[in-house]
Amino acid sequence: MVHITAHSGCDGTPDNSLEFVRHALQTNADALEVDVRKTKDGILAISHDAILDDQDAPALDAVFALVAPTDKWINCDLKEPDLENAVIDLARGHGLLQRLIFSGTVSLERVRMDETLRRDVLIYINIEELMPGLYDRLQDGEVLTEQDMQKAADLCREYGFRVINVHERLCTPEFMQVMDKNDIVVSAWTINDPERAAEVAQAKCIENITSRAPELVRGAIDG
Repeated sequence: MVHITAHSGCDGTPDNSLEFVRHALQTNADALEVDVRKTKDGILAISHDAILDDQDAPALDAVFALVAPTDKWINCDLKEPDLENAVIDLARGHGLLQRLIFSGTVSLERVRMDETLRRDVLIYINIEELMPGLYDRLQDGEVLTEQDMQKAADLCREYGFRVINVHERLCTPEFMQVMDKNDIVVSAWTINDPERAAEVAQAKCIENITSRAPELVRGAIDG
């Protein structure tokens, strides 16, 4: 079954807010996504952009406290380096380690050196972490070649990643076929159109779809 992740700010709620978290927990999504940074005081908080001194960013501790009593998974999209250990420690304290997903700025070197990171946390590795500058190339009009696709799959296997996280426009039949051939599954972001979600969900290798309209997307996929 394809998993659905509620994108931060889904269904018109404010991005990276406790209002969003409470709403997402009431949806039929399997997981919810928040952006994670540290404040100047070293507190883990949810915010897409750098946290200003006077900004009231909700603490990740409060988010985990809301998620812990439920059966939802939580995807922490790491927006700056060196957050992995702190987030893991906080999740462990809330009993959430078995439902923790990392995406975003995940250190490849740390993954290479610490196999417990891959064991303890489900990592949706962003393709741009494996292949820096890829999206810039695509914005400049280049296309993703079969060589690029195979390189992404090879890097996933080299580092031990099972899930690759890509923008939905990369979810072409050719890309999905290469991932499927290499036993890599795909997490696609951000699909809000139900018809597009149903199309992508047909691929054998799709594992997750992140959406700002999780209920609509779930309905389209499940029929």
